[in-house]
Amino acid sequence: MKFKKSYFFCSERLLSNVEEVNEIFSCIESIQWNPEFEIDFNGSSYQHQTAYNKAFDIEFSKNNWDAQPKLYDNPRLIGDFQKNDIFVEIQFGNSASIYRDYYKFHFGLTNNLLSLAVLIVPTNPKEFFPTRHASVSNMAEYDLAYRYFKLLPIPVPILLLGLLPEN
Repeated sequence: MKFKKSYFFCSERLLSNVEEVNEIFSCIESIQWNPEFEIDFNGSSYQHQTAYNKAFDIEFSKNNWDAQPKLYDNPRLIGDFQKNDIFVEIQFGNSASIYRDYYKFHFGLTNNLLSLAVLIVPTNPKEFFPTRHASVSNMAEYDLAYRYFKLLPIPVPILLLGLLPEN
């Protein structure tokens, strides 16, 4: 699928040669958007948000990314993927999850556990999941994350990726 991107406290030019960033782009591009996205894997069938999470899991594992990396035990801070010092969160949850993700990013940066945080969210959840309007009405989304990351005074290098409902 296609995506758009924004950089906070880092630059596109700087990251253009970072292998892990290019792998992230490749993982996203290898997943086909579909308004009724479904995936079958190891005898189980997944739909919608769960299907996209499974598809990302499959794609990131092909590139040897660590799944469910733990930044800290108490409070429990776990991400979706990490490779070297690049930490990835894929967020299809409630919009408040963006703040928890930002906290993880800040914690990881200040404790030298990451040097770049990547947040992947839909650009417009109602268009991305057109048959799921009720369940996506307060979903984390690109414009909200963009506005808040722009305002937050703590400089954390973040690559914000917005999933587009198109291939």
